[in-house]
Amino acid sequence: MEEAEEVCDATSPKDIAWEVADLLFFAMTKCVANGVSLADVEAQLDRRARKVMRRKGDAKPKWSNQRGAKPETTFVAGEVKKLGDATVTKSIFSAQDETRIKMRVYDAKELSISERKALLSRPIQKTDQIMPIVQDIINNVRTRGDTALLEYTAKFEKAKLSSPVLKAPFPECIMALPEATKKAIDTAFENIRKFHAAQLDSPQDIETMPGIICSRFARPIERVGLYVPGGTAVLPSTAMMLGVPALVAGCKTIQFATPPRSDGTVVPEIVYIASKVGAKSILLAGGAQAVAALAYGTESVEKCDKIFGPGNQFVTAAKMAVQCDASALVGVDLPAGPSEVLVSTCLVCKSNE
Repeated sequence: MEEAEEVCDATSPKDIAWEVADLLFFAMTKCVANGVSLADVEAQLDRRARKVMRRKGDAKPKWSNQRGAKPETTFVAGEVKKLGDATVTKSIFSAQDETRIKMRVYDAKELSISERKALLSRPIQKTDQIMPIVQDIINNVRTRGDTALLEYTAKFEKAKLSSPVLKAPFPECIMALPEATKKAIDTAFENIRKFHAAQLDSPQDIETMPGIICSRFARPIERVGLYVPGGTAVLPSTAMMLGVPALVAGCKTIQFATPPRSDGTVVPEIVYIASKVGAKSILLAGGAQAVAALAYGTESVEKCDKIFGPGNQFVTAAKMAVQCDASALVGVDLPAGPSEVLVSTCLVCKSNE
């Protein structure tokens, strides 16, 4: 805290450089003492550099209260958001609304070319840089099982767990949701179920030549692992789009995998959906380590026959790696790329002619 305060108080370029060097020295010492590498820090910086929205520039309550400032609670218009080298002026909401998920809205006509480029930019790492990291994680989980999973969850999710798996039946207390949310999930769940139930074909026998009969029929995959991303992209919709087809198909063993929050809990919407589809367990892990656990199994995680679900570049690389390992005997859905959703609005005028 002392070094940070000295950075804030410094004014001349020489003093700023001196104080920042002190701050970096102590920050790096903290990292080394806790097993945090520069690669870990770089990954966090990369994520922040690609995010459009930011916390307001005011201090957190712990510090603003010390200086006698009141937390921001009113609506403020015209906050400037950094987009790489460009800026976009947007409105922000009150402090009470900061925990709510809000859609970010931009008017393309009001954005410059540089602003559009910044909005569309994504963090991309080269495959030859990712694969060695992913393979090390896979090998570690394969050989050390639950111990490796717990270590990676502590490192990447900052969650210290006693077990990497949450087994069914799941306690009601971790599925506590507002009735309106439950109703919305139940409605979507039933719509998805009806759609996929209609896709179940009856067996067909075709006589291609006299005495030669060819048949077509469907059989459920016995054990499936369903990966639901966490972090900044927790999507209950993904849990339903993966879990409901598995339920309709008749898969005997359904396992979810999703990164836990820092307190070790899972988003209640995902637990609720896992319960509705009859999931056997929820693997509290993400990234390549979750894929490895589903592919090879551990002391607590049952090996799967096929892995489904989207993820970042590390998840995709891990899925491709385990699929190419003949000893794993596991399949994957597809090497999913980045997903972009655009909601456009327009006014349509209809003539009365």
